[in-house]
Amino acid sequence: MTLTDILRDLEGERECEVITSWKEIPIRAKLPIRWVSPQERFVSFDFGRCKFKHVFSDKIPVYIKIGELFLICKVFSNIRDELVLEVDAPVPAPPIILREFIRVEPTEKEPVYVSFCVEDKCIIKTKAVDISESGVGVIIHNEEANTFVDILSEIATDTLKIHTPFDIEIELPKEGTVKAQGELKNIISREGDVYIRLGFRITLKEEYTKKIRQYVIRRQREILEQLKSL
Repeated sequence: MTLTDILRDLEGERECEVITSWKEIPIRAKLPIRWVSPQERFVSFDFGRCKFKHVFSDKIPVYIKIGELFLICKVFSNIRDELVLEVDAPVPAPPIILREFIRVEPTEKEPVYVSFCVEDKCIIKTKAVDISESGVGVIIHNEEANTFVDILSEIATDTLKIHTPFDIEIELPKEGTVKAQGELKNIISREGDVYIRLGFRITLKEEYTKKIRQYVIRRQREILEQLKSL
């Protein structure tokens, strides 16, 4: 079935689920369908009663869910009571749906700090960009980024070594310090950037899992309250 066929079938539906994310929290809304243009790949939704209309933007992926099928889209327009999405392609279930644990972004006023050592080089108190019970993401800048890349280059020839867990210390704003074992899962960098983003999978003792869970629940409540006020 082609994308055009999928959109033709969608013309017969009254509503469907539209999914995006805001500050790493999934936002799901069932919206009435206004019209569908299969050839131009546009789908229009009635947006009038949606409480989360401000979170739909062209900077964050949006998905239409049809049964077990997901269509990745871009926001073409978001004006008054109408949301128009430009459909790109069918895709597997997006990461925001598959995540086992809720991930949140810390605030600038109450940052989460992460310290870790790889080999004999240490990165001390860099800010986390997101955190969950199973992982944490950080950004390292300038000289620290260069140093970390050099370390990875030195150990990259040893597959076992590069996946060996190492000690990570996480400082939460109110819940205290958490100690974990971390494994590097992804590195994001763009040419010309002066920073790299690192994603770690973390393993925790139960006492530390509870601390992160408390922080994530508290932060999630703050985000949802902020969302309601938009």
